Amino acid sequence: MSDDTGKQFKIAMVGAGPASLYGAAKLAKEGHHVTILNRDIKHGGLAEYGIYLNKYKMKGGLRKMFSRILSNDLIHYYGNVTVGSEGSMTLEELQGMGFDATIVAVGAQGTKWLGIPGERAPGVYHAKDLVYHYNSLPPFSEQDFAIGKKVVVVGLGNVALDIVHWLVCEKKVEDVTLVARRGPKERACTPKELKLVSGAMDKDALRAEFDRIKENLESLGQDVDAEYDSLIKYSDVELETESHTRLNMRFLCSPARVELDEAQEHVVGLTCDKTLMTPPREEGGRPGVKMTGEQETIECDTVVFAIGDSIEPSIGLPLEPKWKSTFATVPEALEQFPDAPRYMVYDPEKEEPLWGTFVVGWARKASDGLVGKARADAETGVKEVLLYLNGELEQGPAESDLSMDDITERLEGLLQERGVTFVTYDSVKVIEQKELSLAKEKGVDEYKFASNQEMLSLLLK
Repeated sequence: MSDDTGKQFKIAMVGAGPASLYGAAKLAKEGHHVTILNRDIKHGGLAEYGIYLNKYKMKGGLRKMFSRILSNDLIHYYGNVTVGSEGSMTLEELQGMGFDATIVAVGAQGTKWLGIPGERAPGVYHAKDLVYHYNSLPPFSEQDFAIGKKVVVVGLGNVALDIVHWLVCEKKVEDVTLVARRGPKERACTPKELKLVSGAMDKDALRAEFDRIKENLESLGQDVDAEYDSLIKYSDVELETESHTRLNMRFLCSPARVELDEAQEHVVGLTCDKTLMTPPREEGGRPGVKMTGEQETIECDTVVFAIGDSIEPSIGLPLEPKWKSTFATVPEALEQFPDAPRYMVYDPEKEEPLWGTFVVGWARKASDGLVGKARADAETGVKEVLLYLNGELEQGPAESDLSMDDITERLEGLLQERGVTFVTYDSVKVIEQKELSLAKEKGVDEYKFASNQEMLSLLLK
């Protein structure tokens, strides 16, 4: 089945995470060719490398779904191909290959920092890098992340709790302290993730922390005892592994600087501005934050920022200073889908849409939701892509006599000319089968090759 015009279109998809794969499936169902270019050798994105390492059942189900998608003859996979200013090819070069549309679905690969002194020092890490490390994503799997005994994790969402989970149950550090700018009620983590680490919670220290912030919470009408009880609800649940790690929490603290030793080589603490929450500007909104002028330093030797990610600037999309894409409001699309977000990229300098270039998933809105939301976002975005392909918007795709074989020949020719070893889905299946065999041989639940070179060498045998 093809679009309303009966034409079979060719779409380039950058990235191979959930948003990309579900979007590709929908396009293929409509009868169109989708060529996926992925930075990593293996597909899956955060569904493969972002879910906590021992959630085997969840990852197994997603792998089966993605395998069915990539087995579609209309979907063509190229792993180990990076699109961007320093990659295998630029976004502009990809757009010039002859595809009718390009969809960027690379997730939130950019790193968000606070811009405070000392945040780039040794012993200071971004949560995303650690998640990739313990999930065996090259090259992060090969890097050494030296974790000390006393760790501060900035943030209170699910990723922060995943890091705490790893520190408590795998690294078994002495102390972990979660730091949040607002109060306990404003935490973004789910009870499920909290339950996994609550057995390490220092309830006496937490009670003392609640006493410290009690006045501010009550000024906003919050029930202090109820919030405390909700946090310790699972504190009697045993941890997955025996661990003596002590989990603490500090609220109303905004990181101001990372303290280093005299040689500026080692982290010795995180200094925070003490904050107060103010009433939300609108009903149902988050409380505001203001500084008190006071500071405190939390002793630690490692700092991990779990404050979300950003859209990767090297991809080549026009971005605002805060690394957020802006999108065209296309009247015809808005009329047909009034509740849909805008997915076509908008160039603020030229003040016009980049016709034929779309963004879905976390590449559109960084760190927003989980796999289900990525799927919904991609499938909604594809509706707008189809409007464009069908010529129902102000401007549609240019006429082209190039076939899918022509485009494939041009694409592979460029990659070969540049010495890029691209990996097809058939090759990915060879790698996966070998990993399954090694897991069985070693008696472990899961085995992953730690480097790209190991995977590529396997294919050359």
